[in-house]
Amino acid sequence: MTRVAQRFGILALFLALTPFLTTTQSQDINEAIKLTRSEQFNAADKLFNNLLVSNPSDGDVYFYYGDNFLKRYFADTLNTSLGEMADQAKTLFTKGIQAEPVNPINYAGMAEVALMLKNKSEAQQYLDKAYSLLPTRKNKIQMTPERHAHSLVKMADAFVMARVKDTTQIFQYLREAEKVNSRDIDIYLVRGDAYIYLLNDGSNAIANYNIVKSLNPNSSMANLRIGQLWMRAKQYQMALDQYEEGVKIDSTFAPAYRELGFLLSKAGRYAEAKKMFRKFLELSAGNIPARLQFINTLMELQDYPEAITEINEVLSMDTTIIDLYRARAYALYENEEFENGLKAIKKFFKRSPEDKIRATDYIYYGRLLSKNDMDSLAAPVLYHAWEMDTSKYELLSEVAMSYIKYKDYADAIRIYALKDSINEANVLDVYNWAKAYYNIQDYANAAAKFERFCEAQPTYVPGFTWWARTLFNLDPESDEGLAKPVYEQILVITMDDTVKQQKARLEAYYYLAYYYYHQYVLDKKDLDLARESLKYNNSVLAIDPENEKAKQMVEALKRVVK
Repeated sequence: MTRVAQRFGILALFLALTPFLTTTQSQDINEAIKLTRSEQFNAADKLFNNLLVSNPSDGDVYFYYGDNFLKRYFADTLNTSLGEMADQAKTLFTKGIQAEPVNPINYAGMAEVALMLKNKSEAQQYLDKAYSLLPTRKNKIQMTPERHAHSLVKMADAFVMARVKDTTQIFQYLREAEKVNSRDIDIYLVRGDAYIYLLNDGSNAIANYNIVKSLNPNSSMANLRIGQLWMRAKQYQMALDQYEEGVKIDSTFAPAYRELGFLLSKAGRYAEAKKMFRKFLELSAGNIPARLQFINTLMELQDYPEAITEINEVLSMDTTIIDLYRARAYALYENEEFENGLKAIKKFFKRSPEDKIRATDYIYYGRLLSKNDMDSLAAPVLYHAWEMDTSKYELLSEVAMSYIKYKDYADAIRIYALKDSINEANVLDVYNWAKAYYNIQDYANAAAKFERFCEAQPTYVPGFTWWARTLFNLDPESDEGLAKPVYEQILVITMDDTVKQQKARLEAYYYLAYYYYHQYVLDKKDLDLARESLKYNNSVLAIDPENEKAKQMVEALKRVVK
């Protein structure tokens, strides 16, 4: 899943839990829920705690308080523990059931947590219990249509939130809710979410979101959902229009600015994107999860200096967020602060539990070691990163290059052979592999690899030059003329730019001059050999008039060639 899609999903989940308020609930709970929606989670915690003191038997307070912890997780899934947030939510839902046993909403909350933790059988038990508390013709339970419908919506939403594709139950609950209270806009929000996230059906999703707009033209949430749908379809201008309309409807809804920031950053409008994220932070009261998201965005925008500043500020307030040490190391590397980056990544490894360390962490660690000229340490670290994620074949190239940097050519050759054995060696690998063989004077293998490279890169002059030198080392007296056809090819492929390629051409001229001179010495009856040598020696002197060996060969040849 792409990063944009992940954010789209997170916000959609966030919005799917939009609180339903009965007319009997106080303004205080409205304010607490609004704080949650604006991702001011700590402030919401305080207000919910106060509400529990004054309303200890109100099951709705426990539900929305528990929901606050789930929203905290959805707002920052990378840095927030699902287990921890689920435990907090479950504790509150349990207390809500104890305080108000006939209120079905906390059972829906318990089902949601169970589904998120992949325990469908337990979730079904809670859903069955919630359903048993709803009015039927037989049980004569008294409940307002609004609460009845919304309880059903929450039961359906539990599946959508957890991405459990039980559309039979989801749509059944929503159909029943629509019969009870067809004006509950959350019915259509959740149904739209089910279509898009579980069935990948954008047409039905947008149809339901449009019903929300028809029921409540001032629903900024509907605009956000439609905007997210257009983002998913990569229709960015249409998404932008929806987001901007949503902001006009509710200028205080923080997530709208975050989505605008993501979209504008994708469009390369970085200054505007940062402005939107700053507004998001302002509205969400600069809470740490919000700042963590801003840091993630700065990293994506490659604004590493500001990311480093933000990271340091958050760490000054909370030194327990291990992922920030990781982010700081990454940002310092990208900002070319390699010495500080190495210190930061070491601090991250020191603080992080083993199960939180990723292949990418070892990649940055290895690269930082290499940038600090510690390639003997970098090579095994990078190799370990590849072992953790063997799909990252490019790491093997980095491992080999680290070995080459400290002249461990044998291990470099071993790594290139490994990469080649899994059919992932690219042309640059073959080139460097050949040079590693050359450096240990294994000219036969070097020549074979240079030949393979030149077949793939028939116009790359340095490749042919190295190939020719390798062949010369296999035939240093030029008895067989192994390098001759390669040097001749160099003259062909450099013909269009003789000035730029003068050095390569000079080397080719000199070899061919020597080769023909040597062959003439072996067979002095063949004057054609002497003439060829004289021609190439004159080409050498045209470029390098002071070349003594060429001068000597010319003088000797002039005596026999008239």
